[in-house]
Amino acid sequence: MFEFLAQNFAVAGGILAAVPVLLHMLRRTPALRMPFSLVRFLTPTLPRTTRRSRIENWPLLLLRILAVCLIALAFSRPFQRVTVPRVGDAGIGRRIGVLLDSSASMRRDGLGESLLQKFRELTAELESEDVLSVSSFSDKTNSLLTADEWKQTDQSSRAALLGRVEQQWRPDWSATHLDTALLETAEQVSRERLGNHEGAAVVVVLTDFQEGSRLDGLRSATWPDGVKLELRMVKPEQKGNRGLSLAEDQKSGRIRVRATASGDAPGTNCTLQPFDAAGKPIGKSLTLDLAPGQRRTVTMPDTADDQPQIAGIELLGDPHPFDNVVDLPVQQPKLRRILHAGSTDPNDEESMRYYLQRVFDGQEAESLELSDLMTTDGVSVPPPEGSRLALLTDTLPENLVDPLRRMTEAGGVILAAVKSVEMAESLKRLLPEGLTWTEAEVADYAILTANDLNSRLLAPFADSRLSDFSSIRFWHYRQLQGLPVNDAVKVLAAFDSGSPAIVEVRTPGDGRIFLMTAGWQPQDSQLALSSRFPPLLLQLVRIAFPGQSTARLHDVGTSLALSGLTSSQQWQLRRPDGTATADQSSSITAVVLDEPGRWTLSEETQEGTKISSLLVTVAASESRTEPLPEGQLQAMGLAPDVALVSTDDKSQQPAVNAAELDAQELESQQKYWRYLLLAGMACLLLESLLAAFFEKQQARLA
Repeated sequence: MFEFLAQNFAVAGGILAAVPVLLHMLRRTPALRMPFSLVRFLTPTLPRTTRRSRIENWPLLLLRILAVCLIALAFSRPFQRVTVPRVGDAGIGRRIGVLLDSSASMRRDGLGESLLQKFRELTAELESEDVLSVSSFSDKTNSLLTADEWKQTDQSSRAALLGRVEQQWRPDWSATHLDTALLETAEQVSRERLGNHEGAAVVVVLTDFQEGSRLDGLRSATWPDGVKLELRMVKPEQKGNRGLSLAEDQKSGRIRVRATASGDAPGTNCTLQPFDAAGKPIGKSLTLDLAPGQRRTVTMPDTADDQPQIAGIELLGDPHPFDNVVDLPVQQPKLRRILHAGSTDPNDEESMRYYLQRVFDGQEAESLELSDLMTTDGVSVPPPEGSRLALLTDTLPENLVDPLRRMTEAGGVILAAVKSVEMAESLKRLLPEGLTWTEAEVADYAILTANDLNSRLLAPFADSRLSDFSSIRFWHYRQLQGLPVNDAVKVLAAFDSGSPAIVEVRTPGDGRIFLMTAGWQPQDSQLALSSRFPPLLLQLVRIAFPGQSTARLHDVGTSLALSGLTSSQQWQLRRPDGTATADQSSSITAVVLDEPGRWTLSEETQEGTKISSLLVTVAASESRTEPLPEGQLQAMGLAPDVALVSTDDKSQQPAVNAAELDAQELESQQKYWRYLLLAGMACLLLESLLAAFFEKQQARLA
C-alpha cells in the first residue's frame, strides 16, 4: 500500500489529468475544403455537431493523461509503509556505536545525569544479538567499551560493562568536535557490519547538540552507506549561558577579556568581578551590556601600585559557571620592596644595613626599596602581605618568626647573615632541626674555596673572570654542624676549612632560606667592599621576584611538545593547582593542557628564575550553548538516505512530529519518485513520436 508524502500534488495530478481530455476534444484537425463544380444541384444539409465531441487519436490522449498523472505522482513522493529497524526494535545482529558527549558544555547543571539516564534507556532497548560499542568524545574520541569486549562477555555479565562505562564517563574541558566523532564511529560500525555480515548499522549520539559543536568536517566527507544515525538530545534544567575567554589585542599586545552570550541567554547585561591571587574580590565590578547572541571584548583597568594586582576575572550571575572564570597575566610589580630586620641606622658604617642601602640606592632602574621591620625604638613591625624578600642581619624578634615562615611557604626568600651565635639561635624555628652553631676559631683569615657556580644564587659568577672569591677575606664566621642530608638542604659555598659559608634551605611552598655563616660588615669580612657583593644581592632579588614573560594563550586541549617548550637546562611546568606535571627529566614528549587556569613554566637562567604563564581557557565555542536544529546535520553534508531521528520528548521536538519524520525517512530511502518521473518523461517522448506519425498519415490522406 502506497502513501504520499505530499498528498496535495497527487490531488492536483488527478485534476490536471482532465486537461488533456478537454484540449483533445476542443481541438480537432480541420476538414479540407475541396472545390466542386456541380454543387448547385445538391440539397444543402446542416453540419453534424456531434463530430467535435468524438475522440480522435486515442493513443495520444492516453499518453498525455498518463504523463500528467506520473509527473504529479512523482512530486507527491510516494512510499510504502514498512518497518524500519531502530535501536529499540527487534533485530538480528545490529552493530550499534554509541557516542557520549563529554565536552565542556556538558558540565552544565543536570546534563551529566540526563545523559547517563538516556544511556540506561538506550541499553535497555538492546536485543541479545546486538553488538555494542561506546565512546566518549570532545576534541578527541576515546573508547570506553569495544565491540570485541561486548561480544566476548556473557550476556548475564554485560551489565557490569555498562556500569563501568557510566563510571568512566566524565565531562572534560575540551571543545566539541562532533564531526570527527561521527565520521570515525560511522566508519567503524560500517566496516564491522560488512565484515561480519550482520544486520543494521546504527550510530547513536547522546549530546546537548549545542551551537558551538564543530560540524565543518561533514561537508567534505562521505557518510558510509547503510549506516543510520540517531540523535538523542539532552537539555539542561536552565537555558542560557554566558562565558569568558581571553583574547590578545594585536595593537597594544595586552590581554583582553571576551564575554560571550548564547542565543537563549536571559537578560541583556552581566557583571565582571576582578579578583586577586588569593581569589578575593578586589576593585570595582564592571557591568557589561551583553544581549543574547552577542560577544564583547573589554580591557580591565589597571590597579594602583598600592593595591593587590588583578589575577583574574569572574562573570557573576550565570547559572552555568563552567566557563565563567579566566586568569590574567601577572605583571612584574613596579616597586619591589625588600624587608630588613636589623640595625635601622642607614649611616652606621659598622652595620650591614649601611652597605645594603648603598647597593640598592645605586640601582635606579630596578625600583628597589629597602624597608625596615624594626623601628628606632626597637619595636618590630609585621611584614606586609605579599612580601617576597627579607634580609636578616641581627637577632630576630619572636613575633616576626611566624610571619616570615608564612612568607617562605608562599614562595618568598630570606637571606640571613648570621653575625653571632645568639642570632643563629633566634632562627631555629625557621630552620631544620638538629643544627648546632659555634663561633669558629680563625687564626688569620678564611677564604672561600668551594663554590657551587651552578646554583641559582651564584649563577652570575659562572664566568671564569668572576668565579674567583679567594681575594675576599673573612675575619670571623660561625661554624655550622648537623646539616641534614637531603634535597632540601644544599651547601653553595664553603671556607677553606670545609665549614659551610652559604647554605640554601628549601621550604614547603617552594620558598628558600639562604644562610651566610659570616656577615659582610667590616668586622666580619671584606665581602661588602668587594665587586662580588652587588651582583650577589641583585641575584637574590631576581630569585625573590622572578621575571614574568609574556603570557601565552591556549585553549583547553592544546598539546605542547616538551622539546620546544623551553631552551633552559632546568625547568618545570606546574598545573593550575600547583602540582608539577613535567620537567627537564620527563620521559613524555608532549603535555596536554587539559584544564583551564594558569599553568606556570619556571626556567632557570643566568639572570635568575624566569616565570611564564600559560593561560588556558575553555574554548569560546563551548559558551554558545543554544541547541542546533536537528536538520543541521543533513544540511552539513550527510547523505540524503541517512535517517535522523530524535528520541527527545515532544516538548523539545522541532516543528516536525515523529510520524512525519518516519515518512520522510521511508521516502528518502525508497525514492519511487525517480522512477515515476522517468516514466512520465518517457510518455511525453512517445506522445511526440506518435503525434508526428499521425500528422504524416493525415498529410498522405490529403
